[in-house]
Order: sequence, then C-alpha cells, then structure tokens
Amino acid sequence: MAATRFTRWGLRESTSTSVDPMRIPHSQQPNSAKDQSGIALIMVMVVVLALGIMAAHFSFSMKIETRLAINTTRDPDMEWMGRSGVELAKYVLAEKMTIPIENQFDSLNQMWAGGPFGTNEVLAAISLRDVSLGDGLINVKIEDLERRFNVNVHGPAIIAQALLYMGVESFQSSVIMDSLMDWVDPDLMVRTNGADEEDYLAEPNPPFPPYLVKNGPIDDLSELLFIRGITPEIYYGIPSSDSSMMPMGMGTGTFGLVDLFTTVGGFQVNINTASAAVLQMIPGMDENLAFDIVMTRAGFDGMDGTEDDLPYVRIQDLLSVPSITPDVLQSLRRYVTNRSNTFEVIVEAQIDEYSRIYRALIVRVSAREFAVLNMRWE
Repeated sequence: MAATRFTRWGLRESTSTSVDPMRIPHSQQPNSAKDQSGIALIMVMVVVLALGIMAAHFSFSMKIETRLAINTTRDPDMEWMGRSGVELAKYVLAEKMTIPIENQFDSLNQMWAGGPFGTNEVLAAISLRDVSLGDGLINVKIEDLERRFNVNVHGPAIIAQALLYMGVESFQSSVIMDSLMDWVDPDLMVRTNGADEEDYLAEPNPPFPPYLVKNGPIDDLSELLFIRGITPEIYYGIPSSDSSMMPMGMGTGTFGLVDLFTTVGGFQVNINTASAAVLQMIPGMDENLAFDIVMTRAGFDGMDGTEDDLPYVRIQDLLSVPSITPDVLQSLRRYVTNRSNTFEVIVEAQIDEYSRIYRALIVRVSAREFAVLNMRWE
C-alpha cells in the first residue's frame, strides 16, 4: 500500500510498502512448484511401470519362443521314440506267441494288456512303463480292437440291438439306421427315414457346418456324429448319475456307441476282452448272460486283469458259465472268438516337460509278424 509523509523541508514524499516474500508463512506460499514436482513423480512412476510391463512381456515371449524352438528341435526325437514304442509293442505281442498255452488265446491278464501273466524269461525283463530311451521316457499301452464290434462289417441287427439297449426310442432308431446305410452306401438314393447329400448341406448335425455325405466305409468312429439322429449322448453315453437328465428318446444307458464299436478288426469279438455291454449286443445274448461270462473269467475277485483270472482258453470253456448250454454255445460261436489280431498301440513319449502321444494301428499277419496300418500323433 502507498503512504504520504512530509520531510523536514516540507516536501511531500510518497512511499510504498512491499511484502517480503521471505516473511510469508510457508503455508501461504503458492502450490505450483509442489504440484509440478508431484506430477513429474507420477509420470516417472507410470513410465517405470510401463517399461516393467514391457520387459516382463518381452521376457515371457522370449521364454515361449525358446520353448517352441526347443520343442521343434525335439520333434524328430519324439517321433522316433513313438515309433520305438510301437516296435516294442509288436515285440511283446510276438514274444507272447512263443509261450505254450498262452499263445492259444489273448486275455486281459496277459502282459501286453497290463496283466501279470503271458511272460517268459525274455518278457520278464521287459517293461512297457517308464522305459528309458535316449534323453526321455516312453510309456506303451496296448489295447485289442476285437473287444468291440467292427461297425463296418456288422449288419443292422447288432447296431439296432445296441440302440435298443441304450434306450433310444424306435423312430429315432429307424432314423439312425437308415441314415447310417445312406452314409456308407455309394449311391445317392435316400431311404425312408434316412438322409443324404442335400439333407446335410441344408441341415447339418450341430455344431458342424454343412458337409457332404461319406458314401463309403467309416474310417474314424467319430464320423458317427455326422450321421442324422446320432447325438453326443448316444455316441458318448452318459454317467448313470445323470441318466435322469437325458431327454426322452436320447438313450438312457451308461455306455455309448464309442464303447461298443470300432472301425477295424474282425467280425467276431474276443470273449476274453469284451465288456458285458459289448457281449449283450450279440443276438441270443442277454444282460444276465453277458454279466455271467465276464464274472466267470474275472475269477474270485471279480476284476479283469488280475492273478486269479480264468480266461477262456477254448471257446468250449464257455460251458463253465452258468446257464450256457450246448445249444446256446452253438449260437454264440458265429460271433465270438478267444483271439485278437488287431491292436491299437498308444505311446506317450516325454523329454523333460515336453510330451507327445502317438497312436498306431497294427494287425497280426502271423505269429511273429505285425503290419502297421497307420500312425498319428496327438
């Protein structure tokens, strides 16, 4: 503020008072400097955080790229490990044929199937589990395909029987049967309740996009999901605890088509490896008789693949099953055998944390020779 005073000589003098900023309390000073320093600090922290995220992402990407590169270089080794597992399976199956009595049948208590029997001095020194090979390990599993019916060679009778036992209602069953015939036959004629080319192009089975009819044998059992009337419930089956939740006509069994059929193998099913669900599909066989056959071969403990199993060395041994008469046995002979000639070999190959599963189909050509039909990896 300005003030007026007079000097001793009478002159008027104007003075102004000014505020010393140094004397202003700190709490009353402007905040602009503090605000600017705080904003700068926040910006620095944001930049550091962003750089940290970028560095972590780059490090993670580099780890993935490194792992993929390592896995790529290991792929040839993995393939040869898978092929070695298939050769090991062939050797075990061939060596089993040199053992007296054991070479007369194939059953779940033999070594090839994971059981304790069917070994000699050579096989006693061999394992199918945790086999060290090079820098990794392989695990081999062998499963015969004669434990199920070949969907490509069995007529409508057994397939219709399967749908009946699964609880599929009659009209849907007729749709499935006619559509299955239309799917595999080479002509374009459509059966009464069937479906052919234009049907699948206009209205494919969900969730698939439009597709063409096969007009040939089924190569992979999952093709059944493309056929009109076959639902996932019918194909896969459902747990017994969930059977009440299945819509009417969708099947009520605890097993599905995938448990009953295969696309390769012979006409007959192996009486030593087939499940009760498969056996009861045989014409003239009912659920109780199928159960008796399985329980008799399983021995005292009621479990397949154990030491007390009683496999059927000959088909005539079925007469030891209660309620099987010579007449019943005669009617069963057309559909059953005690041998298996087609096998699926599953090899799990592993090097460190990298693993891959290989599947191969092999067929017995002679007692010591097997042919590989195909091999693929998952």
